[in-house]
Amino acid sequence: MILNKKNFIKSISIIFCVLISSSNCIAQSQKKPNVIIIYTDDQGAVDLGSYGSKDIYSPNIDKLAKSGTRFTQSYVAAPVCAPSRAALLTGKYPQNAGVAGNTSATPGSKGLAASQYTMAELFKDNGYTTGHIGKWHLGMDYESSPNAQGFDYSFGHLRGCIDNYSHYFYWEGPNVHDLYENGKEVFYDGVYFPDLASEKAINFVKNQKEQPFFMFYAINMPHYPYQPTQKWRDYYKNTPKPRGDYAAFISTIDERIGFLIDTLEQLGMRENTIIIYQSDNGYSTETRAFNGGGNSGPYRGAKSSLFEGGIRLPTIINWKNNLPENTVNNQFLMNIDWMPTLAQLCNLTTSIDSIDGLDTSEMIQNSAAISPRTSAFWKYGNQWVVRKGNWKLIGNPKDTSNKGKLDFDKDALFLSNLSVDVSEMKNLADTYPEIVEELIATYISWEHGSKDDIPKKIQTVSHIGTTGEILAKSELHSNYKNIEVLLDGKLGYADYSTGQWIGQEGKDLEFIIDLKTTKQLSEISLSYLSSFGNWVFPPKKFEVSFSENGKAFSNANIKEIELSKKENNTNTASLNLNIKSRYVKIYIKGIGACPDWHTGAGNPAWFFIDEIIIK
Repeated sequence: MILNKKNFIKSISIIFCVLISSSNCIAQSQKKPNVIIIYTDDQGAVDLGSYGSKDIYSPNIDKLAKSGTRFTQSYVAAPVCAPSRAALLTGKYPQNAGVAGNTSATPGSKGLAASQYTMAELFKDNGYTTGHIGKWHLGMDYESSPNAQGFDYSFGHLRGCIDNYSHYFYWEGPNVHDLYENGKEVFYDGVYFPDLASEKAINFVKNQKEQPFFMFYAINMPHYPYQPTQKWRDYYKNTPKPRGDYAAFISTIDERIGFLIDTLEQLGMRENTIIIYQSDNGYSTETRAFNGGGNSGPYRGAKSSLFEGGIRLPTIINWKNNLPENTVNNQFLMNIDWMPTLAQLCNLTTSIDSIDGLDTSEMIQNSAAISPRTSAFWKYGNQWVVRKGNWKLIGNPKDTSNKGKLDFDKDALFLSNLSVDVSEMKNLADTYPEIVEELIATYISWEHGSKDDIPKKIQTVSHIGTTGEILAKSELHSNYKNIEVLLDGKLGYADYSTGQWIGQEGKDLEFIIDLKTTKQLSEISLSYLSSFGNWVFPPKKFEVSFSENGKAFSNANIKEIELSKKENNTNTASLNLNIKSRYVKIYIKGIGACPDWHTGAGNPAWFFIDEIIIK
């Protein structure tokens, strides 16, 4: 074969590239495995093709599942963003990690404490380069920042969500720009954040040639605002909204994961990189998410709920040619287990003490092996769960998927057997009272369980209003229209989500009560709730006036309600009377906006009321 100069140079170039690629492969094979944890945001329990979705296109993630292990009983330790992330990175229950709920967006506010030992610090102590890309949501002070928590490199937003083009955080005032690289604010005006994050993730991987790396790729999708690319909007143009935009966001995720995997392949790193894919909690049914878009499949619940749909989520592990392929693993594990599991798989030497996670590496390497995890606890707000074997007991359950009604006379303790029915649509508490008692005792024995958490029987109160009729004269909030609870004689728990409360955001409420006949009235009381962490404040004013014909009202009595900074849970405002009347008009004025001292200062404030007690 005769080579001309051009062909000779081309041949030498090919040989050179092969040698470089081979040297990369040899270098990668001689060091500890790289680790990438891909953590999506507010993704539904079945929202991938590999998890049974018929209307979502996710070929790259599905390929990870096909060439790896897909879990069917994988859980996160909390149903919302921040505590789920804290649990993942520390191997601890959120309460032990010090992040039991979502962290504040206020500049300088604390989050994950510096004293917590994170997964990033574990890998760093074992010679890894560590990187965080995407969402953080674990605090706004330096000690809580990614670079102070073991990450050599960080790029992304610190708060819970941003607009993907302006990179502004809109959900607590004032509107604020939120994009940082290694603690320094950076500006990429108008550049699509998922593309920015993808580019930064790929560049981070490309720069790791001499030592292994750990990357926490915290993708901020499909969390609202739903802003998929036009390519994927067009693909789902015939899918009704919000499902169409949500699905397009999943495909936007999938496409960028494909870019990352292609990079690993090109660099010869693929076989020496462990990839974990997981969602932080279930899909959102919040107003800003258009009340849905995601799908929890056979499971009840969504984000903010401790039913399965809020915490049992898509999870995949893939280590090409090193871990089982095309495997479905039905064993029980949690996100707190990844820290000790990865330490074992990567042969890390640093000891990990005082964590709640368990090493599940043997079960992952052999799906026939039994998981070391047989029980777990969850606690979020006043909801709590203890799972022991296949029995699961929920205290004060909340169904954000709205798949069924909860009767808080009967369902305050909700028992399921997950080996028989994963839907959690039937409460077995009355059928197996001995199991309920056993699980209550187990929960109380947990360091964060308490007898005070156990639901008490709903209090009832007898008053003349229960025989009357109530009519709303102001616009009700779309989520709180069951005004009959205001005269049902039952007092609500100290939680606005129990179905016993009527809520209003930023506006006032007005009702007319028809007592059917003229009656002598001596007192009218209003039950209300304080929960500042949920932006719930006492009403500013409670006013009653009276009428014999239901049209002309007079003799107004007003109760001003003092706003205290102290959380008081349930409260009562009362007016003493001496009047005869058939019709009573009730006017409740809210404070309007969150006060200056609150993290949501300037934004619409909520108030919640329950029983209107008429004597």
